[in-house]
Amino acid sequence: MANKLYENIKNYIKENYKIMLVLLVLYLLFFVNLPYYISAPGGIINTSEKVDVNSNFKLSGSLNMAYVSSIKGNILLLGYAFINPNWDVEKEDDVVSSGETIKDEEYRNKLFLEEANDTALMVAFDNSNIDYDVNNNKVYVTYVDEKSKTDLEVGDQIIEIDNQKINQKQDLYDYVGERKINDKVSFKVIRNGKEKNCIAKLIDVSKEPKVGIIITEDVDIKSDYHVDIKFKGRESGSSGGLMMALTIYSYLNKIDLTHGKRIVGTGTIDKDGNVGEISGIKYKLIGAVKKGGDVFLVPHGKNYNEAKKLKNKYNYDIDIVPIKTFKEALNYLK
Repeated sequence: MANKLYENIKNYIKENYKIMLVLLVLYLLFFVNLPYYISAPGGIINTSEKVDVNSNFKLSGSLNMAYVSSIKGNILLLGYAFINPNWDVEKEDDVVSSGETIKDEEYRNKLFLEEANDTALMVAFDNSNIDYDVNNNKVYVTYVDEKSKTDLEVGDQIIEIDNQKINQKQDLYDYVGERKINDKVSFKVIRNGKEKNCIAKLIDVSKEPKVGIIITEDVDIKSDYHVDIKFKGRESGSSGGLMMALTIYSYLNKIDLTHGKRIVGTGTIDKDGNVGEISGIKYKLIGAVKKGGDVFLVPHGKNYNEAKKLKNKYNYDIDIVPIKTFKEALNYLK
C-alpha cells in the first residue's frame, strides 16, 4: 500500500513538475515577504469627505492631505524598487524600532491621528471664535525608546508623576524639564485596567533630561457645533493636522478656501496653530502632482526647501507654498 502511494506521488511529480515549479516561483515572487519596507509616492485624501458638520455647504474645489505609501517588500517589489528612483528601500529594523511590533507601531499611529484631529478641531474652533470645553484628558505612552531606563510600556495611561497629577502632555514636559539627567521619577499608570507604579531614570537627550518615551493626548471636545471626523481603519498618523484644521474651519464658517482649485497639503499642527515638519515630503509631493494638485502647502524650513528643489529639478506644475502657522495658511488661501 505504501509503495503504491509512493509511486503515485512520484509519477504525479514527474508529470506536473513544471507547473509546480512555476507555482513555487510565483509564490516566492508575490507572497514571501522579506525584512524590508518600501517607501513610495502615495496619493491624496479629500479631507472634506472626512468631516461632517451637518451643513449643505460645498467647496468649489477640494482640500486634500497627502500621504506616503509604505509597502512590505517581496522579491518582485524590491526588484522594481531597484530600477524606480522614486521608490526607496529600508530595512525592517530601521522602520520598526527595536523591541516593537508592527501592532505597537500601528497603535501609536492611530493615536497620533486621533490627537491630530482633536488638535485640528480646537484650532478651527479658536480661529472661528467658537466656545468649547475640553474634558477627560488622557495621556498615553505610545513609544518607549530602547535607550530609555524605565519599565513604562506602550499603552500605559499616565495619571501621575512623583504624586503630581498629569492632565495633559505639557504637564509631563514641564515637570521633567525641571529635573536633572539621571534623576529618578516615579509614575502611576493605568495598565490593562489596573493601576500600576513605574520608575524611570531620566536619560540625556541633546543635553536635556528625558524619560525616553513618546506620549499622545486623548481628549473629549464639547461644543454646540456638531463636528464628526471619520477615518478608515488603515489611515493613521499626524501629518494631516494642518489640512484637517483648514477643512473644519472652511465648513464651520462656510468659506470656500479652494477657489475651484485642488489644494493639497501636509504638516502637523499644535494647539497654538504652529505647523510642524513631517517625513516623506518627496513621496507626498509626487503623489500631489500625479493627482493633479494645483497648490501644495508644506511646512516652512527643510520640508519646503526639499519640495522646492524637487519641483525645480522635475519641472512640476504645482505651486509650493511654505507655511509656518494655521493663520498663515488661512490668509494665503483666502
